[in-house]
Amino acid sequence: MNDSVREYGLLGVSCTAYPGHAAAVAHVKTLIERGTRGYTVAINAEKIVRSQDDPVFRRLVENAALRVPDGAGAVLALRLLCRVRSAKVDFPKAVLEAVAGLGERARMAVIGATEESHQGAIAEIRRRYPGIRIVMNRSGFVAEGELLRELQDTRPQVCLVAMGTPKQEQFAMRAVEAGVPCLFVGCGGALDILSGHAVRAPGWMVDNYLEWLYRLMQQPSRWRRQSVLPVFLGRLLTAWIRRQLS
Repeated sequence: MNDSVREYGLLGVSCTAYPGHAAAVAHVKTLIERGTRGYTVAINAEKIVRSQDDPVFRRLVENAALRVPDGAGAVLALRLLCRVRSAKVDFPKAVLEAVAGLGERARMAVIGATEESHQGAIAEIRRRYPGIRIVMNRSGFVAEGELLRELQDTRPQVCLVAMGTPKQEQFAMRAVEAGVPCLFVGCGGALDILSGHAVRAPGWMVDNYLEWLYRLMQQPSRWRRQSVLPVFLGRLLTAWIRRQLS
């Protein structure tokens, strides 16, 4: 199997495979140093199925500068359809480590979450990564025009955006179109986890691809979103069988 960092096509969605966390950190450093503009999308089973069924959402995913494997579904699809082993990447963590490692060479912005959660996350980021350079940080309850003006003034090279999908990707797309020269990284609930307002699944559940079950136990209302998992598995199995027969 090829373990290099490269992009693969799976079920109509492109996704970059990473052999491990260190490779993701190194890749982010390279993207920042190259001045990459655009936004990232974290790929999971739900987004793969939605991309197949929703043309508007598919275009949002296709226009991304980078698509990273965020869920067990993406990792499994990469392995079965592309014969490549990829890590399930904690991309916000990789971004924070990359920015901290670059020191004064990297400018970072953080947007999203409630004011309380946001400030708690910023304090925790600065505690964990003392070398990080945050040039802008605002909660998710600030007018978009104000956010865009501040982004244009501070000119970060990378920005974490915690607004949930697809809102965070749509905001990032509009920011890039407005001329903000930045790589926007959608990070969903990462700020809530950093601030202690939410708890990530135990390591053994993450390692065994059971994070979805932990989230369901914490938020039973997620069953509607996770009902897409059997659909994804059915489509993945069908695609795998066709490849075996071809």
